[in-house]
Amino acid sequence: MRRLGLATKIALPFVALFAVLLIGLGVVLTREIFNEVELAAERKLRFVLSVAAHRDMPLNETFLRGIRDRAQWEEKARAEFVAFDERGAALTTLDANDPRSGEVVQGLRKAIADKALPGLGGPETQATNVSLGGQDCLLLYATRPSGSRFFLLYPREVIEQAKRRAFERIATIGALGLLLAAILARLVAQWISRPVRRLAATADRLARGGLQEPLDPDLEASRDEIGRLAAAFRQMVEALRRSQEERVKNERLAATGKLAATVAHEIRNPLTSLRMTLQMLAQKPADETRREAYAMLLGEIDRLALTVEELLTFARPRPPQREPLNLNRCVRDTVAFLGRQFEHARVEAVLACDESLPDLALDPNKIRQLLYNLLLNALQAIVRNGKVTVRTSWDAAAKVAVLDVCDTGPGIPEEVRDRLFEPFVSTKPGGGGLGLAIARQIVEEHGGQIAFETSQDGTSFRVQLPQTG
Repeated sequence: MRRLGLATKIALPFVALFAVLLIGLGVVLTREIFNEVELAAERKLRFVLSVAAHRDMPLNETFLRGIRDRAQWEEKARAEFVAFDERGAALTTLDANDPRSGEVVQGLRKAIADKALPGLGGPETQATNVSLGGQDCLLLYATRPSGSRFFLLYPREVIEQAKRRAFERIATIGALGLLLAAILARLVAQWISRPVRRLAATADRLARGGLQEPLDPDLEASRDEIGRLAAAFRQMVEALRRSQEERVKNERLAATGKLAATVAHEIRNPLTSLRMTLQMLAQKPADETRREAYAMLLGEIDRLALTVEELLTFARPRPPQREPLNLNRCVRDTVAFLGRQFEHARVEAVLACDESLPDLALDPNKIRQLLYNLLLNALQAIVRNGKVTVRTSWDAAAKVAVLDVCDTGPGIPEEVRDRLFEPFVSTKPGGGGLGLAIARQIVEEHGGQIAFETSQDGTSFRVQLPQTG
C-alpha cells in the first residue's frame, strides 16, 4: 500500500475539517432556505386568498379565475380556488373535466363537516397540508363575515421542486468550495513541505552517494522550524564528515605507523653495523680521497639514522614526560645547535623572546624535537640568503605560550597545503615528510594547536601551548 506523502498528510486534516464545517453550514443553510421557500409560497398564497376573500369582492367563478390567472406562479403550476357561499353552494376554478375536481370538493365538504380544519370560520387566514384528489397540497382557507368560505390549494410538488433547486445550488456551491479548499490546502501543504522534501532528497543523496555529497545552501534560508531543522541537519552531516575523515585518518596513520615501525626496525640494526664498520675503517691510515669518502658515507648514515628515529617517533609515540621548562632557553639552545647549518645556508636567525614567559609544564625532549623540526623545515624552505624569525610571546588571559617560526622562503605550494601535516607529505625533493607530522603530534600531545599562514613572501608557523596540558 502506497504511503501518504507529507503534503497529503498536512492537507487532509484541513480538508476534512473544512468539509465538516461546510456540511454543518450546509445543513443549517438548507434548513433556513427550505423554511424561507415555505414561507414565501405561503405569503403569496395568503395575499391571493385575502384578495378573493375580501368582503367587498364579488363571489363567482369568473372572479376567482381572474384572480388565479393574474397571479404569477412558478413552473406553470397555479393555485386553485374552491369556495362555498352562504348557502353551501360550491364555486371552483378546477377543471370540470378533471375527475379529481369532484373528489377535491367532496373532500373539503367532509373536512368542514368533520371540523378537521382548525380555525375555520375565524377572522384569520389559516394554512395546513392536506391530501385531496390524490395530490398533496398546501391548503389556505379564510371566511368572510357573511359566512362564505374560501379555500386555496397549491401543489406541494411545486414547493418541493423549489427546495430541490435550492439544495442543488447549495450543494454545487459547497462542492466548489470544498474543491477550492482542497486545492488551496494542497498548495499550502506543498509550500510548507517543500523544504522538508528537499531535506529528505538531500538525505537520500547522502545515503546513496556518501557524506561528500553537497548540501543545499537554500535549506537554511527560512528562520522558522524548517530552517532550524536544516541547520541542525547540516551540523550533523558536517560532524559525521569530520568523524569519518578522522576515522579514515586514524586508520591510515595506524597502518602507516605499523609500516614505519617495521621498516625502521629492519633498517636500524644494519645501519648501526655499517656505521661501526666505517668508523673503524676511517681510523686506519688512508689518503685524503678515501677519508673524504668515509666522512661522506658517515654523514649519509647519520641522515638515515635520523630518518629512522623519526619513523620510530612517529610510529610509537610515548606520553610526554612533563617538567618545568623555560621555552626561551630551549629556543636559544636549538637555534645554537643548528647554527652551523644556518651559516652554511647563509640564512640569518632572528630571535625575539618574550622574557615574561613563565616556565611551562612540557616534555623537554619533545619540545626540542618540535623546535628542531620547525627550524629545519624553515631552513630547508630558503635556498640562500634568507631569514628565519623565531618569536615567543605569552597570552596571560588564556595562559597560553605562543611560538612563531617564520621564514622568507617561496611559500608552500597550494596543492599540498591541505595535507601539509599528513605523514610522508613533503614540498622538498628527497624530504621524508615526517617532520611536520611529528611536530603536530607533539603539539597535540601537549594539548596545544599548530597552524600556518603562507604566501609567496614566506611561511609562518604558529604553535600555541597551554601552561599545563
